[in-house]
Amino acid sequence: MAEDNHPSHLSPSELGTKDYWETFYARTLTHISTKQPNPDAPTTTEPTEPTSDAESVDDDDDPGTSWFSEHNAPDKVLQFLTSEDFPLAPCNTQGSDSQPRILDLGTGNGSMLALLRKRGGFVGGMVGVDYSGRSVELARELQRLKIHSAYLTDSESEFESESETGVEGEGGGGGEEIRFEEWDILRGEKELGDGSLAWFPYVRGGFDIVLDKGTFDAVSLSDEVVKDQGRKVERRVCETYPGIACRLVRKGGFLVVTSCNWTEEELVMWFTRESGGGDRLVAWGRVEYPRFRFGGQEGQGVCTVCFQRV
Repeated sequence: MAEDNHPSHLSPSELGTKDYWETFYARTLTHISTKQPNPDAPTTTEPTEPTSDAESVDDDDDPGTSWFSEHNAPDKVLQFLTSEDFPLAPCNTQGSDSQPRILDLGTGNGSMLALLRKRGGFVGGMVGVDYSGRSVELARELQRLKIHSAYLTDSESEFESESETGVEGEGGGGGEEIRFEEWDILRGEKELGDGSLAWFPYVRGGFDIVLDKGTFDAVSLSDEVVKDQGRKVERRVCETYPGIACRLVRKGGFLVVTSCNWTEEELVMWFTRESGGGDRLVAWGRVEYPRFRFGGQEGQGVCTVCFQRV
């Protein structure tokens, strides 16, 4: 759409830069490596105290998603996606030959997908993408080591049982590992269009569920601009994000966006003003959070809006 009918831009911040996130996740990776046993070290019969590595890599330590946990958003989103009212909830797709496939944009440490797999009961293919290569390394390492609390929801034996009994292929996926890939949504339109993304379900026309737990927030804090050739003007990169995100969702599928920087009304304005591939997004539902009153105004610290591509 040509009109600038969007909310006012946010002031740029270092949280909107790739360098910031590369540095943060590199530091987290280094921290994890120092906590792991050295296989070359001599063995000892002395008893050792168990360590709580999961605590050191939880979302509360991630400045990009600490707010997400602070408002109990992971559980709230989980409850929303697994409720009987959500068409693609496991209770509504059990026994189906085609299980919902899920994409996590700006996956960070990958914990939201782990939560949906472990506690949500989603067994279809899952992919987490991030423009930070270090983020992808971290997510893969946490999945390998199972040291984030999202992987420790149940006992380790229960996790192994799930892996052993999972059905391979599109109709199952109970034992299928989550796939984490480096990809920049703002620079990957060509790959998306030419069919070269190995992890993208081109045959299905996109993912059934696409998650955003603050990626649009981070993009909105970037001062990067792109050329709008049609109008010969420069536009903030956040203006291109909703249209590309729409293309990642199959027709009839859902995009779930959680934000601490935008209000519910602003999110709806941002994501329903753009179109992707001739289709558009419409507001389908919302996650309920505790509301507060301050200075005569009512509000909430975080909001989650579910859009459907129609």
